[in-house]
Amino acid sequence: MVLLIGFIITEASYVSCSTSYIRESVNENKMRVKSPLSMDLAESTLLFSLLQILWQAIFLIWHIYCICFNIKTEEWINWRKYPEFQVVQPQPGQPMSELKFWNPYDKGIVGNIKDFLRPE
Repeated sequence: MVLLIGFIITEASYVSCSTSYIRESVNENKMRVKSPLSMDLAESTLLFSLLQILWQAIFLIWHIYCICFNIKTEEWINWRKYPEFQVVQPQPGQPMSELKFWNPYDKGIVGNIKDFLRPE
């Protein structure tokens, strides 16, 4: 988690520096750049960094969600394989019952965050 946050901060600072470089290069003599290759490199790495920040932010949000609900990604995806995550709810008038997800390890958002920060 710390590594992911570090990556996001690093990419964001690079985006800031690249934006400043491109802005200064454009403002100097109306697009008279020292080297067209350096401008291309700055623009392409800026785009790459923006895409990196996008998926890393989504990844971070997913991890925070999993921490808040005390569940792993693998358990979330394959909950039908684990009987402890299943609740069978009978449907009146239906021969088949409905299978629902239930997390027995969920202690509430605050309790789950405390468990994450202080593992046993």
